[in-house]
Amino acid sequence: MLTKADIRAHSAARRRERGPEDVAARSAELCAHVLGEARWRAATSVAAFVGVKGEPDTRPLLIAALAAGKRLWLPRMAGPRRQNLEFVAVTDLAALAPASFGLLEPRDGPGVTLADADVDLVLMPGLAFTRAGVRLGYGKGHYDGATAPLRSASRPVRVGLCFADELVETLPVEPHDVGVHALATELGLLDCTCPE
Repeated sequence: MLTKADIRAHSAARRRERGPEDVAARSAELCAHVLGEARWRAATSVAAFVGVKGEPDTRPLLIAALAAGKRLWLPRMAGPRRQNLEFVAVTDLAALAPASFGLLEPRDGPGVTLADADVDLVLMPGLAFTRAGVRLGYGKGHYDGATAPLRSASRPVRVGLCFADELVETLPVEPHDVGVHALATELGLLDCTCPE
């Protein structure tokens, strides 16, 4: 089996090869599937991320959440060395600013843990996923740490967002890894069997 580092390098290279038109077209399909999902429609509070650097463009989802009156939480790096992920309630996407790692983050407002945000649905990024729901992040453990206190709970529902070519057969799993309940790609939604 390939190591996490090998898979990350391969995934990052694949993302660099994608053109902006390809990302936009796939993202539009992916977002349409999420917007049609019953769990999205029922959610009153959503934690999401702003897709950057070849990730799915999540802006249509962020705009739709605000337009539907959902409470929208977006991540921000916090802590003395910016090693922790906190979530900030956002009412206007103009409040986002460039941050480290090429991210867009909320500038202002108090940050809380994901457990304290009281969300129904969490949209999670990743470099690769298995159909069972195993997620490979970027290697810093930010989302694993943020979701770990909620890992055995059925709420919030954790949905991984990726493109179909980022689905892999197997991934190495470590005790701190937190999986997803479902995956959304440009080809549709898939419920996962192993969200731990």
